Amino acid sequence: MWGMLKRHEVEILLKAGHRKAEVARLTGVSLRSVKRIAQEAPVVHVDDEAERNKRQIGRPSTVQNYRKQVVGILQETPDLPLLEILRRCERWDTRAVRPHSTIWLPRCARSRPSPWFVSKGFLESSASMISGK
Repeated sequence: MWGMLKRHEVEILLKAGHRKAEVARLTGVSLRSVKRIAQEAPVVHVDDEAERNKRQIGRPSTVQNYRKQVVGILQETPDLPLLEILRRCERWDTRAVRPHSTIWLPRCARSRPSPWFVSKGFLESSASMISGK
């Protein structure tokens, strides 16, 4: 996503009468993006984060669905190891959440750093032992 200032720059150049191809060359934005920005509503603020939230831009988090459940588990027992947290999650589906996401999952809810460190390799070997493969 182009930032709001870059979008404003494209708008100003288009309003000044420059051709879309020339605006693309001057700003470093692709011609397709210039055409898309020309059709959008004018920029009224430059807060990129607010615009992302307003327009719901970006890929939704796969682990966000588990946040409330993980927070509840960590409030009950804050020093619980990662694999036990994952076992307690009723909706745990290994196809929906990739290993790098599982490492992040409890970190999003912990208020202090955990003494536990679980590597991706450990998660994979533990998962294979549990499944019997």
